[in-house]
Amino acid sequence: MICLISLKMGEDKMAQLINLRNNIRQFCRKQDEIVTPILKFIWTLLVFTAIRKQFGYSTLANKPEVTILLAIIAALLPDGFLFFMTGMVIALHTFSVSLEVGAVFVVMYTIMYCIYVRFFPNYSYAVLIVPVFFMFNIPFAAPIVIALVCGIGGLVPAVFGVVIYHFSVCTKDIAQLLATNEAENEIEAFKQLSEVLLKNREMYTTALIFAMTILVTSILLKLSYDYAMYIAIAAGTVVNILGSLFAGYIVNQDVETNMVIFGSVIGVVLAIIVRFGQGILDYKHTERVQFEDDDYYYYVKAVPKLDSEKAKKKATKPEKQEKPERQERQERQESAV
Repeated sequence: MICLISLKMGEDKMAQLINLRNNIRQFCRKQDEIVTPILKFIWTLLVFTAIRKQFGYSTLANKPEVTILLAIIAALLPDGFLFFMTGMVIALHTFSVSLEVGAVFVVMYTIMYCIYVRFFPNYSYAVLIVPVFFMFNIPFAAPIVIALVCGIGGLVPAVFGVVIYHFSVCTKDIAQLLATNEAENEIEAFKQLSEVLLKNREMYTTALIFAMTILVTSILLKLSYDYAMYIAIAAGTVVNILGSLFAGYIVNQDVETNMVIFGSVIGVVLAIIVRFGQGILDYKHTERVQFEDDDYYYYVKAVPKLDSEKAKKKATKPEKQEKPERQERQERQESAV
């Protein structure tokens, strides 16, 4: 009896949650012109804040009002412009450190664009998710969220994001060495700059963990079975934790297991929130249904009509037009007779 009562209460709460999601979706659909720019502004503000925190060498670009202004501009422009705007801002910071550091970043960012972003511009925002998560000190939550948002297409951008973060760490060390104006420190700074993409074991370890987690989570998420999302998230969490030990063994680099576990747990929570948010922001609310009979499996993609009132008007409009035509035909026949 107690089990039945608790089960009924759970079903009622789930029904209330679904009802809440549908109400929020309906509101967002009606106020799309206001909601979308606000959400984009919050996202772009996080991105430029992360850049300012991880770089922050240019006096002009480091001002909070400039950060807010850039976030407003990026929120009003198409999504593809954010990648170029962030590149320009980071280049301004790196050139403030030295000409060599800025040139290396421009070359590295151009290679990222030519290799992947140029062909898959819809996944460019995944490059920027990683620095944002590093800003909140939960980097290992990023691969689970990226896998849910971008799928397997976010694998390469996530690795690029890891490279950008570790480049920012190297830039910070170089800036400290160059501040002394000693020849030996300048040589050491340029040596670190040349090795940042060649011998950085920590960067390779993090990139490998991210790649394995995104790959496993994305593959399991694409399969058609019950509770696919939850199984994919759980598997991604396990791979994230075990992968830290495995990847650290491969490149002979110690990984902070506590940070990985904490980040994975946060990643699970954020992944569920993101999935719930996708259900709200998916105005088309596309669903994929699977059923079977004795001979076949059927996979159906259901896309509901967005504006039922408009659809009804379109459906009734031909009837109003057909009625006068019938009357005209009848009148012609009567006149002919």
